[in-house]
Parts: sequence; structure tokens; C-alpha cells
Amino acid sequence: MSRELPQISTPRLLMRALENHQAETLCTLANGPKIADNTASIPSPYTLETAQDFIEGMQAKFRSDGLLSLGVHVRDTGELIGIASLRINAKHHYGHLGGWAAANARNLGYATEAATALMDYGFAELGLHRVGSQCFSRNKESARVMEKIGLQYEGCMRGAFLKNGVHEDMLVFATVREEWEFRP
Repeated sequence: MSRELPQISTPRLLMRALENHQAETLCTLANGPKIADNTASIPSPYTLETAQDFIEGMQAKFRSDGLLSLGVHVRDTGELIGIASLRINAKHHYGHLGGWAAANARNLGYATEAATALMDYGFAELGLHRVGSQCFSRNKESARVMEKIGLQYEGCMRGAFLKNGVHEDMLVFATVREEWEFRP
């Protein structure tokens, strides 16, 4: 595995490491509607310090923890619209897909495009055997993205995550390399 964060291009997106000057934008986007509520690890409120720490730690977390996090930018404008991530378990050749899209970037196919590109990278460049993801059962938008990119629904873990004092059900999705390579 390369020790430098990659840059991944799609027809409409450029996914790359964030730069320090993007901290305020990241902070604003991460505090947008539904972000903290629908994710497991985004704090609310999302402070400027949290954004700066995230940006400064992107490369180190990739090298030491196998956490590939990239800013998702609209190719034509350079606008930051979200984060896409792949947490890599090298021992088991497994990746866990995550991320979020800003409110103004939803329902435009960007999340699907970014997730597909990250899946391609995980299988082709990182040699992963399996990539999975999960979402709260109430997060229908994320579940739909997972289905659209070809992840198979594997089940529901009832009450598996405590979020804001409520035990949430988690939907589990995944695919393996052979299914990904031969998808329609």
C-alpha cells in the first residue's frame, strides 16, 4: 500500500487530501443538517479546531491507522462537497466505506460517484477482498447509495449503536472483489 494519500478522479469529482485553508469550509459543511445525526463519529457541534485536527491528521491516519479519508470536490469548480473514507484492515483485506455529502450536494449522484471510485480504488489498488459499510436503519439515503453502488444487504444489527442516548439499528451492506469485478 502506498504511504501517500491518493488523488482519485471521476468524471465530475476530484477526491484528494484537504488543505489547511479548507478548515472553515469543512467546519461549515460538517455542521450542516443531518451530518452529525446520520454519522457515527462526527461530533456536534463540529468546531474549527476539530476541522483543523482532521485536516492535519489525514496523512498520518492513513499511514498509521489505514484510514483513507479524502475531501470530495466538484471537478469544475473545486468546491468541497463532502468526505469519503475507507478504513482499511490490512490483515483481513477488508475496507469499511464511509462518508457524507453536504446538504447542497445531495440527490445529485455525487455520493454514488465518490463511493464507486473509492470502491474501485480499494479493490484495484489496495488489493482488498471485501468492502462493507453500514448505516442507521433510519438513514434511507445512505442505504440507497450502498444499494446503487452494488453492495449487498447483509442484515440488520438491532440496537447495535448508541447515538444520543438512543440504541440505533444498523443496516449492514458489503461486497467481495469477485462480485464487484463482475457487476453489470
